[in-house]
Amino acid sequence: MKGMILGIVAAGTMAAQIVSGPVMGYVVDGAARMRPLNGMPGAGHVGAAMREGVRDSWGELALLDDGTAMRGGQVLEGQWGTLQPGAFLDETGRSVLVVGERVAPWRLALPERALAVRVSVSGERVLALLADESLTAWTAGGKAEWRMAASVWWAVAFAGERAMAYDPAAHSLLWLDGAGGTTLLRKLDGEGGRHLLAVDRAGKYAVLLGDRALVVPVAGGEVRAVEVPAGSERLESVHGGRAFLLTRDPGRPLWVLDPEREAPLLVIPALSVETGGQK
Repeated sequence: MKGMILGIVAAGTMAAQIVSGPVMGYVVDGAARMRPLNGMPGAGHVGAAMREGVRDSWGELALLDDGTAMRGGQVLEGQWGTLQPGAFLDETGRSVLVVGERVAPWRLALPERALAVRVSVSGERVLALLADESLTAWTAGGKAEWRMAASVWWAVAFAGERAMAYDPAAHSLLWLDGAGGTTLLRKLDGEGGRHLLAVDRAGKYAVLLGDRALVVPVAGGEVRAVEVPAGSERLESVHGGRAFLLTRDPGRPLWVLDPEREAPLLVIPALSVETGGQK
């Protein structure tokens, strides 16, 4: 495990925070306080609490207990019920606040309740898997691109601005093309089932998370199966989109999957939330 264990050093407060390196991502501790993961795999630490009353965070986005949406510490318009990658949903699951890198936050009204929403890096494209088992694609401003039959078990993601889906019935990865057509990217061995899907920022690897993690080279190559710890329930992009945070409770070891590494699982030792990480 040497070289795979990330040390813990306490960071400063939000008012006078000292960060020695980039922020990999964020976690919410048991006291609803958001903490940064500073540095990078191999030389990282969990920082001190930045904000209290946080229900969930995803990258620089945060949803507070009162329904307030925030990006990078700035309050966004509206009250929201849930947070998904790049999007806030209201309590009905039909009104979406989309947040990307190249466009101002914009609202999208869905025809049915969303089970899953994914936003492209730019924020200009949205995929929504709806409760009526259809998959819809939208562009900024709320223009519908297409709608197609799918399954509530489908997982969707973006590789840059290009849309990708996982079909559990066929245990296959698909590119989503044009007016809802699909092109087979990869037929996977074994059984299908419910998975989460994400793609690294460079578009080199797709990761499917179920009972295990499958690391799939997009351009071809061997698919690797990786055993993951109990409690692995999300694929949150960290370290500039190169790796994925699998677990979120800083009171337990935090697990990070880096698809570029031969031994892809990294672990950040548990944070002592009672002392703010100070030993």
